[in-house]
Amino acid sequence: MFWILTICLFVLACLFVLLPVWLRQRSSNQQAEELRASANIALFHERVDDLESDLATGDIDKAQFDRLLLELQQNLLADTESEKDENNQSGSDNLHAKVQNASRMAIVVPVVLALLVPVAAYVLYERWGYFDNVSLTDLFERTMESAGNPQEAQELIVALGNVVQENGELPWAWYFLGENFANIGMFEEAQISYQRASELLEDDREKALVLGRVALAMYVNAGLEFTPDLSAVIAEARRLNPNEVSVLQLLAADAEQNQDWSAAIDYWRLLIQRDPNSPEAQELRNNIAAAQQMLQREEGAASGPVIEVALSLGEGVEIGRDITNEQIVFVAARNAEQEGLPPLAAVRMSVAELPALVRLDNSSAVGPFNLSSAQSVFITAT
Repeated sequence: MFWILTICLFVLACLFVLLPVWLRQRSSNQQAEELRASANIALFHERVDDLESDLATGDIDKAQFDRLLLELQQNLLADTESEKDENNQSGSDNLHAKVQNASRMAIVVPVVLALLVPVAAYVLYERWGYFDNVSLTDLFERTMESAGNPQEAQELIVALGNVVQENGELPWAWYFLGENFANIGMFEEAQISYQRASELLEDDREKALVLGRVALAMYVNAGLEFTPDLSAVIAEARRLNPNEVSVLQLLAADAEQNQDWSAAIDYWRLLIQRDPNSPEAQELRNNIAAAQQMLQREEGAASGPVIEVALSLGEGVEIGRDITNEQIVFVAARNAEQEGLPPLAAVRMSVAELPALVRLDNSSAVGPFNLSSAQSVFITAT
């Protein structure tokens, strides 16, 4: 398909050059014919004027005049027909030969240049371009479309594996090989492929992108834990591009998992800046709002009241006969001075966790009010 499109574009480009040259040559030939016809007619009128002058002075009689005029008319007609039959053949006169030579050069030069341009472009592109990567475009596109298709990913692994075996200096072949390994969950092999691609790339932003993929693979291989090697890869990627998306997503996910809400908010805000109007940006704004609520609860819990409740099953209640381990228990604190309001704090647990010491504080709030909003409370376990 690539070569078919290349040939079609080459033919189209040649038409842009050759069609105007052909039209100009045709116009030049027509102009030359018109000039010669005009010259013959002018010469005819000049000879006629001479005959009329001779007739007026008596140098020739009427019969001679008519005979000579007929000869001039026949000669003019013969010259015109001869020029049409010869069809602009060279040698009629020096001027006509020069015109034809110039016209011939006007055609040959553009044709030669039109043929040399694609040859030179191909040679230069093969020398300095990314010809090998272009030839692999189909495999790269199939990789991007094969997410969720293990069979397709396996076929692409074989194809790209053959490519890197033949030429191990193609960074994007290694990168997309890693993508296919990741698609089928082979993250150790994906990490190796990504690392090889990062070693071959020279552009900072491209290298940072691939290092982000290296970091994700290392994170999975380390059991979703940060290791010194992983931290070093992340530091290098952020040095090359502080806003590399994969790295920011990884840092934000790790901060969220560790409930480091301040750090998670910072990373989410950087991700929003990449495309503020996208659906992903709106989802990140929702994450930021939820994280800010968690921070407020933690701050309130640190300064507010704390209630500890020792909870166990009543005497005579047997698990298996009266109740099951899977049943849910709600421990709630309500405002003792106002009935009918939602709980000020609540904790959910299962029967299997009893007996237990339950802690209620402002972070356990489930509504618009918390423990700090009441003077006295009563506790229920349901």
